[in-house]
Amino acid sequence: MNNPLFYFSVYLFTLGIFFVDSSFSAETNDDNLSQIRQQIPQQQHLFADSTDRIIIKYKSSEVPSPGLNEITLSVTESTGENFAYVKESFNGAQIIKLDEKKSLEEIDKIIQEIRQFSQVVYVEPDLMIYPLYTPNDSRYSEQWHFFEDIGGIRLSQAWDSSQGENTVVAVVDSGYRPHQDLLPNILPGYDMVSDLYIANDGNGRDSDAQDPGDYAPECNTYISKWHGTQVAGIVAAVADNNRGVAGTAFQARLLPVRVIGRCGGYLSDIADGIIWASGANLAGRPVNQNPANVINLSLGGEASSCPQTMAQAIDIARLQGATIVAAAGNSAQNISGITPANCDGVIAVAASTRAAAPAVYSNHGSAIDVSAPGEWILSTHNSGLITPGNDTYTVTSGTSMSAPQVSGVAALLYAIKPNITPDEVEQIIRDTARPFPVDCTGCGSGILDASAAVAQVGIIDPVDPALILLQNGIPKTGLFGDAGSMMRFAIDIPVGANDLSFVLNGGNGDADLYVQFATEPSLNSFDCRPYLYGNSERCRIRSPQPGRYYVMVHGYSTFSDANLVANYFLENDTSDPNNTFKNQSDIPIPDSALNGVSSPLTVTRVGESGQIDISIAIRHPAIREILVELIDPNGGIHSLKSLGGYNGEDFIENIRLNLATLPSQGIWNLRVKDFGVTGIGYIDNWQIRFP
Repeated sequence: MNNPLFYFSVYLFTLGIFFVDSSFSAETNDDNLSQIRQQIPQQQHLFADSTDRIIIKYKSSEVPSPGLNEITLSVTESTGENFAYVKESFNGAQIIKLDEKKSLEEIDKIIQEIRQFSQVVYVEPDLMIYPLYTPNDSRYSEQWHFFEDIGGIRLSQAWDSSQGENTVVAVVDSGYRPHQDLLPNILPGYDMVSDLYIANDGNGRDSDAQDPGDYAPECNTYISKWHGTQVAGIVAAVADNNRGVAGTAFQARLLPVRVIGRCGGYLSDIADGIIWASGANLAGRPVNQNPANVINLSLGGEASSCPQTMAQAIDIARLQGATIVAAAGNSAQNISGITPANCDGVIAVAASTRAAAPAVYSNHGSAIDVSAPGEWILSTHNSGLITPGNDTYTVTSGTSMSAPQVSGVAALLYAIKPNITPDEVEQIIRDTARPFPVDCTGCGSGILDASAAVAQVGIIDPVDPALILLQNGIPKTGLFGDAGSMMRFAIDIPVGANDLSFVLNGGNGDADLYVQFATEPSLNSFDCRPYLYGNSERCRIRSPQPGRYYVMVHGYSTFSDANLVANYFLENDTSDPNNTFKNQSDIPIPDSALNGVSSPLTVTRVGESGQIDISIAIRHPAIREILVELIDPNGGIHSLKSLGGYNGEDFIENIRLNLATLPSQGIWNLRVKDFGVTGIGYIDNWQIRFP
């Protein structure tokens, strides 16, 4: 116990968190009450930066009669735009409507024409206003740090643009407990603790990153802290599940890397954890199949400068594209003596209070990049005092609670711009921070502002603001447009993806699908254009390149209520084996198989189904001729593909269903009916992935 390295490791852990007196008080669980709340899907606002109406306020002595007048008629003549009178507002201003929605830049040109008339007091666009995203989690109202304007990080405004989709945040910490508010977002992690005493789990390094507890009276730790579970909840607790809390980037995936345990953790283990989390090779260990975009380090130890081992690990992780976020520590001293916060290449985070003031306990100094709320932060926890107990929630203070908010916001940026660099992330977070209302030397550039950070991404990545990012297997619905209109989409394809398909279907009218890799398609430049009548079109790329694919939906004529979905499969399936069930047997589908053929799956998982992901590969020469259904263990039938639709071969799709409280255990069947005679196909494989 007198090993100086061992004492360093103790400080590594205890620095990262400052507990308030009631940290371990019993927490009530509001799950039963939350069952009565309904989960309302959030609308996709495709035209948030456009409108089709203008407000004109005239001088009181020169108010034209309600309706179109010489001013609007003159503007019609000069611009070619047609107007219709809508109404008069509360202050006498008149509302006029254009034939179609236009971008705010186009509207501004029309407004400039109207401003030339002396009778006009003011003229402005009648903007489209939408409700800010608010999750239905039962204790979200207690997460002040997300939504309060004074000391919070203004996160609800950011959620309308990004929720951390398709990103991975590594929590390099004490491991995790399988909390119900975390599990759906947990990826397979790793336990890097090499010392058996510190590990406290009966073994050394292995693939089980769960936290067995760190109770150690000999190190003045009289209650297990479940630190990694708290940090993980702040980063990416599941949202909209009528339970507990929401995470900063609640659609991000959590990669738990256990590096500290009883009495702390060794610097060398932490460095290895950073390397592994980034996806770089670590001798003697399997390669991480889910490289982290962001690595959170809510830990620290005393060091007059950044140790070479830590510096090299950070450099390697950054070369892999990972942003590193480090807590400043809670000893009210200069950060220059605290590592890894004093290392180059990390975003060093200090703590601020609910009143937007620097926290008295927080470390400070010129190396601090930004501050974030660290006072009374509610997150996921465990009731066990020594060994694991039940899921619970607790309130804690400290820079350990500040850093994961920054990590979550970094994930929001990666979701918008997957190729963003660690330097760009740091610059955006620093540049958009909100200044402290009082002077604060050594607190960084200000208080984290998620809304401003998300808005800033478009400035460093000058893409069309109308470009809509697609997610694998999640459809964009209710698409509409006039003849000649163009809606633009994109999806980022990872390494190892195959069988990429874009499917446009449903609704009325006639829309055309255009797809191109690396650059946006046009009417004359594309990689794929089916050019069929109606809205049922499909493009398939069997071996897609990694990178961005662009999609354009062009209105050949007016269309409405169309759906667009992109699907791909990954060669390396990293799904949780306890929640993923597959049938890879080939089952022939004979012609005119009106009774259908079925491929069964035996699901041994116990509990509610919730939101499930179904991956299907059906080989067939005429996919229009088949109907696909999922039959659950209770005999319920769920349509996955109706008869007809797009031309072409093979049905390869990812489909998401919300089956709520339906029991998961039992026999599930994929049933396929063939209503044609074009040729014989077969069910190649399919799987169900539960949350």
